[in-house]
Amino acid sequence: MTPTIDFTPLLIERLKSRDESAFEFLYDQYSAALYGIIFRTLNHKETAEETLTDTFLKIWNQIEKYDASKGTLFTWMYRIARNQAIDARRSHQFIAGEKSDEIDHLVHTLVQDDKKENYIGLGVVLASLEEMCQRLIQLNFFMGYSHAEICEKENMKLGSVKTKIRSCLKNVKMELKGDFE
Repeated sequence: MTPTIDFTPLLIERLKSRDESAFEFLYDQYSAALYGIIFRTLNHKETAEETLTDTFLKIWNQIEKYDASKGTLFTWMYRIARNQAIDARRSHQFIAGEKSDEIDHLVHTLVQDDKKENYIGLGVVLASLEEMCQRLIQLNFFMGYSHAEICEKENMKLGSVKTKIRSCLKNVKMELKGDFE
């Protein structure tokens, strides 16, 4: 059996001395693994690619902070990639992109679906609500818009949005009340 030589300390030393060829080697060796981590978090190709670039920039700019006594180089880079992916997922731009996908087809699926998931008749109840209630519930609960974001989107005052959603939910509760007595 031939002994293996760990070149990681040398790689780290070269990275800390700002050796670009060491950085290229690092990218070649680890970009696929880090991309996989990022993509699993984001499930969006373009955002994952941008986040991978941001991750390697952060690695390059913060290599001085790497401490071998706290873990391996890959573990340190993994944490950076994971945190960058989480930050990207939480970013306003990513959330807005996710919210832009209308889900009318899902609401209508609830109405037509006779599976166990709809045994309380939620789809029927939602379909029976006035159009404004359906829209506000869709925006708030299914698409994740905050009350403030709904104000902007629907050109309503914050108090009106909150009052209307509360009123709509009372109607849903009253419709479903008989099913739980």
